[in-house]
Formats: sequence, structure tokens, C-alpha cells
Amino acid sequence: MKLPGSCLAILLLLVVVARAAESVPQIKAKTEEPVIEEMLGGCSLRCSFQWTVEAQPGAGGKMQPTTILNDESAQTAWVAPEPTTGVGAKFRLSFPDKIPAEMEGQTPFYGLDLINGFWKTEELWKEHARIKKVRLYYNRKPFRDVAFVDSRRWQRVTWPDIMIRSGDSLTVEVLEIYPGTKAGLAVTELVLEGAH
Repeated sequence: MKLPGSCLAILLLLVVVARAAESVPQIKAKTEEPVIEEMLGGCSLRCSFQWTVEAQPGAGGKMQPTTILNDESAQTAWVAPEPTTGVGAKFRLSFPDKIPAEMEGQTPFYGLDLINGFWKTEELWKEHARIKKVRLYYNRKPFRDVAFVDSRRWQRVTWPDIMIRSGDSLTVEVLEIYPGTKAGLAVTELVLEGAH
């Protein structure tokens, strides 16, 4: 039995997509120190320059600027709007369009720190869903899948240095969540590591 050309093309595309997904390295975030509100805002890539954050609540939505994910506060959180659960949400962290010439391609970017869920109170943390697994994209190309534990502590992901260029970006796509008791996904803080 012969398959029509369109069926063969779709089958080939599915095989290519499946192999591409398999080739993305799978890593686990490290659970680190407890979150202490007074100590937020320490050393990070921010020592070199600021980044902007945009959030897309789910597939097909539009990216919207947000400052709550890098406001150096454990009292605030980005929360997926109802009725979305947060699966499919994307966060794009963009570097400046114009980096000073002496820093262009000279500043290392090597990690991401996360405060998962709505950290402000134990009750809010349990009520809201938390990130379980994400796919990271650098300049829109997938480069890591990361598994997170269900913890209120800082979680850290590292990788070999990426030397930042003007306009580069990191996108975090939520693939799986730990369900909350009442509400969709919440993320308290995303911090980019590098520069030192």
C-alpha cells in the first residue's frame, strides 16, 4: 500500500520534530538557599546591564511587558490569568538592543535563578501552580529542557558561558506544572546569572 505524498510529508515532519526534541539536553535545576526578602537584588547579570521581561500567558497569546518577574521582591508574583493553567506560558528575557562596544560578545551569561510559585505566604504558594518543567530557547533556538522541584527555595540552572550580543534573548516556555489547590501558575522571580 502506498501512502499519499501529503501523508508521507507529515510523517517525515513528525519524525524530524521528535528527533529535534530529543536532542535538547535535559537537566535538573539545583535547589539552593532559602529565599530571604532582604537579600534579593544581589549579584547577577544586572551588574553589567538590565534586561526586559515579557510574558505570554498561553499558546496564541501576545507577549506583554512585565516588571514583576525581575522586581527584586519575593512579595509579588506573575500569575497566569484565568482560565489558563500556565502550561504553554512563555517568558522572554531580552538583553539591550545596543550593548556598549567594549561589552559586545564579551559578557558571559551562564545561568537562571528561579523563585517558583507565589512565595509571599505558604498558603499562596500551595494555592498556585508551580513550574515543573520548562524548555529554554536562546535567540529562539531550543537549548535546554529543565526540571524543577516543588520547593519554595531558590532554584538554579547553569550552562557553559554564552557570550551576549546586542538584542539576544532567553525564552522560558512552561511545559509542565505542579498543580495548585485553587489557581493557575505563579512565578515570583526570574534572575539571569552572568557578568562575573
